[in-house]
Amino acid sequence: MRKIAICALAALSLAACAGTPVPAMRPLNESQIAAMGPTPVVVVEDNMGVTKSWFYSSSAQAGAQFGLIGALVSTAIDAIVNYGPSKRAAKAADEIAEIMPVDALNASLAEQFRRQAAAGGEGVSISDVSTVQKITAPGVVDDAVEVSAFYRLSEDSSTLQVTVTLAYNNTAIPYATPYTFEGSPPKAELEGPTYRNTFTYTSNQLPIPVLTPELKERLVASIEESSRDASGAPPAEGTDAFKSMTRELEQARDNELTKAEIAIFLTREWIKDNGALLRAEVENAHSFVARYTVLDMNRTAVPSLEGQDEVVETLADGRTVRRLGVGVMAGSYTSSPGDVTGFATYGNTVAVARTHTDRATALRETARAAARARRGAQ
Repeated sequence: MRKIAICALAALSLAACAGTPVPAMRPLNESQIAAMGPTPVVVVEDNMGVTKSWFYSSSAQAGAQFGLIGALVSTAIDAIVNYGPSKRAAKAADEIAEIMPVDALNASLAEQFRRQAAAGGEGVSISDVSTVQKITAPGVVDDAVEVSAFYRLSEDSSTLQVTVTLAYNNTAIPYATPYTFEGSPPKAELEGPTYRNTFTYTSNQLPIPVLTPELKERLVASIEESSRDASGAPPAEGTDAFKSMTRELEQARDNELTKAEIAIFLTREWIKDNGALLRAEVENAHSFVARYTVLDMNRTAVPSLEGQDEVVETLADGRTVRRLGVGVMAGSYTSSPGDVTGFATYGNTVAVARTHTDRATALRETARAAARARRGAQ
Protein backbone atom coordinates (compact mmCIF):
# COMPACT_ATOMS: atom_id res chain seq x y z
CA MET A 1 0.00 0.00 0.00
CA ARG A 2 1.37 3.40 -0.96
CA LYS A 3 2.50 5.48 2.00
CA ILE A 4 2.04 9.23 2.27
CA ALA A 5 4.67 11.17 4.21
CA ILE A 6 2.39 13.94 5.42
CA CYS A 7 -1.36 13.66 5.85
CA ALA A 8 -3.43 16.17 7.82
CA LEU A 9 -6.65 14.66 9.15
CA ALA A 10 -9.65 16.92 9.22
CA ALA A 11 -12.07 17.19 12.12
CA LEU A 12 -13.63 13.94 13.38
CA SER A 13 -11.00 11.99 11.47
CA LEU A 14 -13.17 12.02 8.35
CA ALA A 15 -10.56 13.48 6.02
CA ALA A 16 -7.77 11.50 4.44
CA CYS A 17 -5.04 11.90 1.90
CA ALA A 18 -5.63 10.17 -1.39
CA GLY A 19 -4.02 6.74 -1.12
CA THR A 20 -4.36 6.37 2.65
CA PRO A 21 -6.75 3.71 3.91
CA VAL A 22 -10.24 4.25 5.24
CA PRO A 23 -12.29 1.68 7.18
CA ALA A 24 -13.54 -1.21 5.07
CA MET A 25 -17.00 -0.86 6.58
CA ARG A 26 -19.40 1.21 4.46
CA PRO A 27 -22.43 2.60 6.31
CA LEU A 28 -25.66 3.68 4.68
CA ASN A 29 -26.84 7.26 4.88
CA GLU A 30 -30.41 8.33 5.56
CA SER A 31 -31.36 8.77 1.91
CA GLN A 32 -29.98 5.33 1.02
CA ILE A 33 -31.87 3.73 3.91
CA ALA A 34 -35.10 5.36 2.72
CA ALA A 35 -34.48 4.24 -0.86
CA MET A 36 -33.71 0.64 0.09
CA GLY A 37 -36.59 -0.11 2.46
CA PRO A 38 -37.51 -3.83 2.41
CA THR A 39 -34.55 -5.52 0.74
CA PRO A 40 -33.88 -9.17 -0.20
CA VAL A 41 -31.03 -11.11 1.37
CA VAL A 42 -29.09 -13.65 -0.68
CA VAL A 43 -26.99 -16.19 1.22
CA VAL A 44 -23.98 -17.18 -0.85
CA GLU A 45 -23.70 -20.95 -0.50
CA ASP A 46 -20.57 -21.93 1.38
CA ASN A 47 -18.44 -24.59 -0.33
CA MET A 48 -15.72 -25.17 2.28
CA GLY A 49 -17.67 -26.10 5.40
CA VAL A 50 -15.99 -25.89 8.80
CA THR A 51 -12.30 -25.81 7.96
CA LYS A 52 -9.47 -26.87 10.26
CA SER A 53 -6.70 -24.30 10.53
CA TRP A 54 -3.09 -25.35 10.97
CA PHE A 55 0.38 -23.87 10.58
CA TYR A 56 2.28 -24.76 7.44
CA SER A 57 6.02 -24.65 8.13
CA SER A 58 8.28 -23.51 5.31
CA SER A 59 12.07 -23.45 5.27
CA ALA A 60 12.22 -22.18 1.68
CA GLN A 61 13.55 -18.78 2.63
CA ALA A 62 16.34 -20.25 4.73
CA GLY A 63 17.27 -22.71 1.99
CA ALA A 64 17.17 -20.14 -0.82
CA GLN A 65 20.64 -18.83 0.04
CA PHE A 66 22.10 -22.23 -0.87
CA GLY A 67 20.63 -22.32 -4.38
CA LEU A 68 19.18 -25.47 -5.93
CA ILE A 69 20.65 -27.78 -3.25
CA GLY A 70 19.10 -25.63 -0.52
CA ALA A 71 15.75 -25.63 -2.28
CA LEU A 72 15.76 -29.42 -2.58
CA VAL A 73 16.70 -29.87 1.08
CA SER A 74 14.05 -27.37 2.17
CA THR A 75 11.41 -29.18 0.15
CA ALA A 76 12.34 -32.51 1.73
CA ILE A 77 12.30 -31.07 5.24
CA ASP A 78 8.96 -29.34 4.69
CA ALA A 79 7.42 -32.54 3.36
CA ILE A 80 8.35 -34.38 6.56
CA VAL A 81 7.40 -31.60 8.97
CA ASN A 82 4.04 -30.83 7.34
CA TYR A 83 2.93 -34.34 6.41
CA GLY A 84 1.47 -35.23 9.81
CA PRO A 85 -0.18 -31.88 10.64
CA SER A 86 -1.66 -31.67 7.15
CA LYS A 87 -3.09 -35.17 7.34
CA ARG A 88 -4.54 -34.63 10.82
CA ALA A 89 -6.10 -31.31 9.84
CA ALA A 90 -7.69 -32.94 6.80
CA LYS A 91 -8.96 -35.80 8.96
CA ALA A 92 -10.50 -33.33 11.42
CA ALA A 93 -12.22 -31.46 8.58
CA ASP A 94 -13.54 -34.75 7.18
CA GLU A 95 -14.94 -35.81 10.56
CA ILE A 96 -16.68 -32.49 11.09
CA ALA A 97 -18.15 -32.56 7.59
CA GLU A 98 -19.87 -35.85 8.37
CA ILE A 99 -22.05 -34.20 11.02
CA MET A 100 -22.10 -30.62 9.69
CA PRO A 101 -22.05 -30.57 5.86
CA VAL A 102 -22.17 -27.32 3.91
CA ASP A 103 -25.87 -27.76 3.17
CA ALA A 104 -26.61 -27.67 6.91
CA LEU A 105 -24.51 -24.53 7.38
CA ASN A 106 -26.19 -22.76 4.48
CA ALA A 107 -29.67 -23.73 5.64
CA SER A 108 -28.97 -22.53 9.18
CA LEU A 109 -27.69 -19.14 8.04
CA ALA A 110 -30.62 -18.60 5.70
CA GLU A 111 -33.10 -19.60 8.41
CA GLN A 112 -31.75 -17.02 10.85
CA PHE A 113 -32.21 -14.28 8.26
CA ARG A 114 -35.75 -15.52 7.58
CA ARG A 115 -36.52 -15.09 11.27
CA GLN A 116 -35.30 -11.51 11.04
CA ALA A 117 -37.43 -11.00 7.95
CA ALA A 118 -40.51 -12.15 9.88
CA ALA A 119 -39.84 -9.47 12.49
CA GLY A 120 -40.25 -6.67 9.94
CA GLY A 121 -39.20 -3.20 11.02
CA GLU A 122 -38.73 0.36 9.83
CA GLY A 123 -36.02 1.61 7.48
CA VAL A 124 -34.06 -1.21 5.88
CA SER A 125 -35.70 -4.55 6.58
CA ILE A 126 -35.46 -8.02 5.04
CA SER A 127 -38.12 -8.68 2.43
CA ASP A 128 -37.17 -12.27 1.55
CA VAL A 129 -34.24 -14.69 1.77
CA SER A 130 -32.77 -16.91 -0.93
CA THR A 131 -29.47 -18.62 -1.71
CA VAL A 132 -27.07 -18.48 -4.63
CA GLN A 133 -24.25 -20.77 -5.72
CA LYS A 134 -21.46 -18.56 -7.03
CA ILE A 135 -19.68 -21.41 -8.81
CA THR A 136 -22.59 -21.89 -11.19
CA ALA A 137 -23.99 -18.34 -10.99
CA PRO A 138 -21.05 -15.96 -10.59
CA GLY A 139 -21.39 -12.20 -10.49
CA VAL A 140 -22.87 -9.65 -8.14
CA VAL A 141 -26.59 -9.80 -7.34
CA ASP A 142 -28.07 -6.33 -7.82
CA ASP A 143 -30.38 -4.83 -5.18
CA ALA A 144 -29.74 -7.55 -2.61
CA VAL A 145 -27.61 -7.99 0.49
CA GLU A 146 -25.17 -10.79 -0.25
CA VAL A 147 -24.06 -12.79 2.79
CA SER A 148 -20.86 -14.88 2.70
CA ALA A 149 -19.58 -16.97 5.61
CA PHE A 150 -16.25 -18.59 6.49
CA TYR A 151 -15.86 -21.16 9.28
CA ARG A 152 -12.63 -22.38 10.90
CA LEU A 153 -11.42 -24.19 13.98
CA SER A 154 -8.32 -22.84 15.70
CA GLU A 155 -5.00 -24.66 15.56
CA ASP A 156 -5.72 -26.48 18.83
CA SER A 157 -9.45 -26.91 17.98
CA SER A 158 -10.41 -25.10 21.17
CA THR A 159 -12.30 -22.38 19.35
CA LEU A 160 -14.65 -22.02 16.39
CA GLN A 161 -14.53 -18.73 14.53
CA VAL A 162 -17.26 -17.68 12.10
CA THR A 163 -16.64 -14.64 9.90
CA VAL A 164 -19.47 -13.29 7.79
CA THR A 165 -19.17 -10.50 5.24
CA LEU A 166 -22.13 -8.59 3.85
CA ALA A 167 -22.34 -6.37 0.80
CA TYR A 168 -25.24 -4.53 -0.83
CA ASN A 169 -24.90 -3.48 -4.48
CA ASN A 170 -27.44 -1.42 -6.36
CA THR A 171 -26.69 0.54 -9.52
CA ALA A 172 -29.63 2.83 -8.70
CA ILE A 173 -28.33 3.54 -5.17
CA PRO A 174 -24.57 3.97 -5.63
CA TYR A 175 -22.00 4.26 -2.86
CA ALA A 176 -21.22 7.81 -1.79
CA THR A 177 -18.03 8.08 0.25
CA PRO A 178 -18.58 9.82 3.61
CA TYR A 179 -14.91 10.83 3.75
CA THR A 180 -13.22 13.92 2.39
CA PHE A 181 -9.84 13.77 0.69
CA GLU A 182 -7.09 16.13 -0.31
CA GLY A 183 -7.50 16.10 -4.05
CA SER A 184 -9.50 13.44 -5.87
CA PRO A 185 -10.83 10.46 -3.88
CA PRO A 186 -9.04 7.17 -4.53
CA LYS A 187 -10.66 4.92 -7.12
CA ALA A 188 -11.70 2.45 -4.42
CA GLU A 189 -13.93 5.13 -2.92
CA LEU A 190 -15.70 5.77 -6.20
CA GLU A 191 -17.02 2.27 -6.84
CA GLY A 192 -18.06 -0.93 -5.16
CA PRO A 193 -20.91 -1.86 -2.81
CA THR A 194 -23.25 0.70 -1.31
CA TYR A 195 -23.08 -1.08 2.05
CA ARG A 196 -20.44 -3.42 3.42
CA ASN A 197 -19.49 -4.82 6.80
CA THR A 198 -17.95 -7.82 8.58
CA PHE A 199 -19.25 -9.77 11.56
CA THR A 200 -17.01 -12.16 13.52
CA TYR A 201 -18.26 -14.67 16.08
CA THR A 202 -15.81 -16.48 18.36
CA SER A 203 -17.18 -19.50 20.20
CA ASN A 204 -16.77 -20.37 23.83
CA GLN A 205 -13.33 -21.86 24.33
CA LEU A 206 -12.96 -25.55 25.14
CA PRO A 207 -10.70 -26.31 28.12
CA ILE A 208 -7.22 -27.52 27.20
CA PRO A 209 -6.69 -31.13 28.35
CA VAL A 210 -4.17 -31.84 31.09
CA LEU A 211 -1.32 -34.13 30.07
CA THR A 212 -1.41 -37.40 32.01
CA PRO A 213 0.28 -40.76 31.39
CA GLU A 214 -3.04 -42.10 30.11
CA LEU A 215 -3.48 -39.14 27.77
CA LYS A 216 0.05 -39.59 26.48
CA GLU A 217 -0.70 -43.23 25.64
CA ARG A 218 -3.88 -42.21 23.83
CA LEU A 219 -1.93 -39.59 21.90
CA VAL A 220 0.68 -42.11 20.78
CA ALA A 221 -2.02 -44.55 19.73
CA SER A 222 -3.86 -41.83 17.81
CA ILE A 223 -0.73 -40.81 15.90
CA GLU A 224 0.06 -44.41 14.99
CA GLU A 225 -3.51 -45.01 13.88
CA SER A 226 -3.77 -41.83 11.79
CA SER A 227 -0.47 -42.67 10.07
CA ARG A 228 -1.92 -45.81 8.49
CA ASP A 229 -2.99 -45.69 4.87
CA ALA A 230 -6.45 -46.48 3.48
CA SER A 231 -5.77 -50.22 3.70
CA GLY A 232 -4.70 -49.97 7.34
CA ALA A 233 -0.98 -50.49 6.71
CA PRO A 234 1.58 -48.41 8.62
CA PRO A 235 3.94 -46.16 6.60
CA ALA A 236 6.93 -47.89 5.05
CA GLU A 237 10.28 -47.21 6.67
CA GLY A 238 12.24 -44.48 4.91
CA THR A 239 9.20 -42.69 3.45
CA ASP A 240 8.25 -39.13 4.33
CA ALA A 241 5.17 -40.51 6.06
CA PHE A 242 7.33 -42.78 8.24
CA LYS A 243 9.76 -39.97 9.09
CA SER A 244 6.86 -37.69 9.94
CA MET A 245 5.27 -40.33 12.17
CA THR A 246 8.58 -40.92 13.95
CA ARG A 247 8.98 -37.21 14.56
CA GLU A 248 5.46 -36.89 15.92
CA LEU A 249 5.84 -39.90 18.18
CA GLU A 250 8.98 -38.37 19.67
CA GLN A 251 7.04 -35.18 20.38
CA ALA A 252 4.11 -37.13 21.80
CA ARG A 253 6.35 -38.85 24.34
CA ASP A 254 7.69 -35.59 25.76
CA ASN A 255 5.93 -33.74 28.55
CA GLU A 256 4.31 -30.97 26.56
CA LEU A 257 1.23 -30.83 24.40
CA THR A 258 1.57 -28.98 21.10
CA LYS A 259 -1.43 -27.24 19.53
CA ALA A 260 -1.65 -29.98 16.93
CA GLU A 261 -1.68 -32.64 19.66
CA ILE A 262 -4.35 -30.80 21.64
CA ALA A 263 -6.47 -30.63 18.49
CA ILE A 264 -6.58 -34.43 18.29
CA PHE A 265 -8.62 -34.54 21.51
CA LEU A 266 -10.63 -31.32 21.21
CA THR A 267 -11.88 -32.00 17.69
CA ARG A 268 -13.72 -34.99 19.16
CA GLU A 269 -15.53 -32.67 21.56
CA TRP A 270 -17.04 -30.79 18.64
CA ILE A 271 -18.36 -33.90 16.91
CA LYS A 272 -19.60 -35.96 19.84
CA ASP A 273 -23.35 -36.27 20.48
CA ASN A 274 -23.96 -35.76 16.76
CA GLY A 275 -22.13 -32.44 16.89
CA ALA A 276 -24.41 -30.91 19.53
CA LEU A 277 -21.79 -28.37 20.64
CA LEU A 278 -20.85 -27.43 17.08
CA ARG A 279 -24.47 -27.01 16.04
CA ALA A 280 -25.22 -24.79 19.04
CA GLU A 281 -22.27 -22.48 18.37
CA VAL A 282 -23.07 -22.25 14.65
CA GLU A 283 -26.67 -21.32 15.44
CA ASN A 284 -25.50 -18.68 17.92
CA ALA A 285 -23.12 -17.25 15.33
CA HIS A 286 -25.78 -17.07 12.63
CA SER A 287 -28.31 -15.53 15.01
CA PHE A 288 -25.80 -12.85 16.02
CA VAL A 289 -25.04 -11.96 12.40
CA ALA A 290 -28.67 -11.83 11.25
CA ARG A 291 -29.77 -9.68 14.15
CA TYR A 292 -26.97 -7.15 13.96
CA THR A 293 -27.11 -6.95 10.18
CA VAL A 294 -30.52 -5.32 10.32
CA LEU A 295 -29.48 -3.02 13.15
CA ASP A 296 -26.29 -2.00 11.38
CA MET A 297 -27.92 -1.25 8.04
CA ASN A 298 -30.12 1.27 9.83
CA ARG A 299 -27.18 2.93 11.56
CA THR A 300 -25.64 5.93 9.78
CA ALA A 301 -22.57 6.54 11.99
CA VAL A 302 -19.36 6.73 9.94
CA PRO A 303 -16.41 4.70 11.31
CA SER A 304 -13.00 6.27 11.82
CA LEU A 305 -9.52 4.78 11.77
CA GLU A 306 -8.85 6.38 15.13
CA GLY A 307 -12.07 5.77 17.04
CA GLN A 308 -12.70 3.58 20.07
CA ASP A 309 -14.23 0.15 20.49
CA GLU A 310 -17.80 0.21 21.74
CA VAL A 311 -19.46 -2.50 23.82
CA VAL A 312 -22.89 -2.81 22.22
CA GLU A 313 -24.27 -5.64 24.32
CA THR A 314 -23.26 -7.84 27.25
CA LEU A 315 -25.12 -11.12 27.62
CA ALA A 316 -25.93 -12.90 30.85
CA ASP A 317 -23.08 -15.41 30.36
CA GLY A 318 -20.53 -12.61 29.94
CA ARG A 319 -20.39 -12.71 26.14
CA THR A 320 -19.91 -9.27 24.67
CA VAL A 321 -20.81 -7.77 21.33
CA ARG A 322 -18.44 -5.00 20.29
CA ARG A 323 -18.26 -2.56 17.44
CA LEU A 324 -14.61 -2.06 16.61
CA GLY A 325 -13.40 1.51 16.52
CA VAL A 326 -9.77 1.41 15.43
CA GLY A 327 -8.05 0.66 12.12
CA VAL A 328 -9.40 -0.56 8.80
CA MET A 329 -11.85 -2.91 10.55
CA ALA A 330 -13.49 -0.03 12.42
CA GLY A 331 -17.26 -0.36 12.31
CA SER A 332 -17.22 -4.16 12.13
CA TYR A 333 -18.82 -6.29 14.86
CA THR A 334 -17.39 -9.02 17.06
CA SER A 335 -19.10 -11.42 19.46
CA SER A 336 -16.67 -12.86 22.01
CA PRO A 337 -17.05 -15.10 25.07
CA GLY A 338 -16.46 -13.63 28.49
CA ASP A 339 -14.44 -16.50 29.97
CA VAL A 340 -11.52 -16.77 27.55
CA THR A 341 -8.64 -18.64 29.21
CA GLY A 342 -6.07 -18.45 26.43
CA PHE A 343 -5.26 -16.88 23.09
CA ALA A 344 -6.48 -18.93 20.13
CA THR A 345 -4.34 -18.96 16.97
CA TYR A 346 -5.46 -19.92 13.49
CA GLY A 347 -2.26 -20.83 11.69
CA ASN A 348 -1.60 -19.78 8.12
CA THR A 349 -3.66 -22.30 6.16
CA VAL A 350 -6.77 -24.43 6.46
CA ALA A 351 -7.80 -27.95 5.56
CA VAL A 352 -11.10 -28.53 3.74
CA ALA A 353 -13.03 -31.78 3.91
CA ARG A 354 -12.65 -34.04 0.89
CA THR A 355 -16.40 -34.30 0.44
CA HIS A 356 -16.59 -30.52 0.13
CA THR A 357 -13.74 -30.22 -2.36
CA ASP A 358 -15.28 -33.01 -4.44
CA ARG A 359 -18.64 -31.23 -4.36
CA ALA A 360 -17.07 -27.95 -5.47
CA THR A 361 -15.20 -29.72 -8.26
CA ALA A 362 -18.44 -31.29 -9.50
CA LEU A 363 -20.15 -27.89 -9.47
CA ARG A 364 -17.32 -26.35 -11.49
CA GLU A 365 -17.52 -29.14 -14.05
CA THR A 366 -21.27 -28.59 -14.32
CA ALA A 367 -20.72 -24.85 -14.82
CA ARG A 368 -18.11 -25.46 -17.52
CA ALA A 369 -20.37 -27.94 -19.32
CA ALA A 370 -23.23 -25.44 -19.27
CA ALA A 371 -20.94 -22.72 -20.63
CA ARG A 372 -19.77 -25.01 -23.45
CA ALA A 373 -23.38 -25.86 -24.28
CA ARG A 374 -24.30 -22.18 -24.46
CA ARG A 375 -21.38 -21.44 -26.77
CA GLY A 376 -22.34 -24.38 -28.98
CA ALA A 377 -25.92 -23.11 -29.26
CA GLN A 378 -24.81 -19.68 -30.48
